[in-house]
Amino acid sequence: MISIDKAVLRNVLSIIFALGLVVSMIFMIENDKRHFGMHKVETVKTSKLVSAAASKQINLLLYQAVGTSGKEKVYIYKSKTSQKKATTTNPDPSKTQNKVKKIAENAKLVTRTFRWEYKNDFYKFWFGISGNGHKLIRHYNTFKINDNWAVLSTQQAKKLQKLAKSEDQATVQKQAKAYVEAQVKEKLTAALTKNPTMSTQEQQSLTAKASAQAQKDFKKQALQELIKKAKE
Repeated sequence: MISIDKAVLRNVLSIIFALGLVVSMIFMIENDKRHFGMHKVETVKTSKLVSAAASKQINLLLYQAVGTSGKEKVYIYKSKTSQKKATTTNPDPSKTQNKVKKIAENAKLVTRTFRWEYKNDFYKFWFGISGNGHKLIRHYNTFKINDNWAVLSTQQAKKLQKLAKSEDQATVQKQAKAYVEAQVKEKLTAALTKNPTMSTQEQQSLTAKASAQAQKDFKKQALQELIKKAKE
């Protein structure tokens, strides 16, 4: 039987232990720096979007410029009408990217989130102590809004509110009346030219529809003018 010197055995075991420790440290560093044993996981969340400001005329998506350049923006929004305090996007541009997109459907917020997760329980067991699991890589927020929305800075929103309050309502009503009458006359004249035998009932129905549409159009145009001034 071959006997192994205890000193030699101790040295061999020490070397194996040291190598194991070095290898473990290398893998720990790789996990921390290059996310060894991990993979990117994407989740997609779609939320309803409601106006961040109390405005009966139009829905507002607000933002605030951040950073020295002012190019980066923090968006302020709500996902339900009962929400008292508005939500803000992450101000760190390295962690969040925001963009606004026009759509014809109802407004919504689509958030794509990427995180580092362990590939399996084996890697989680060995590297879980580092705390890298579920680590955020980046948020991608896409605010999808329709024509009933406006995107304003918080300062522009305050200016819009002041402009709306300072308007002479008597003058606005006079302008609205003149606009509606002109639109109704134009549509009724065109309809009678096309169909001279149009009955009184048909004319009244057309007048009511044209009047309702003209009022809606006037309000929209007037609001767009106010928004334009607020952005100046």
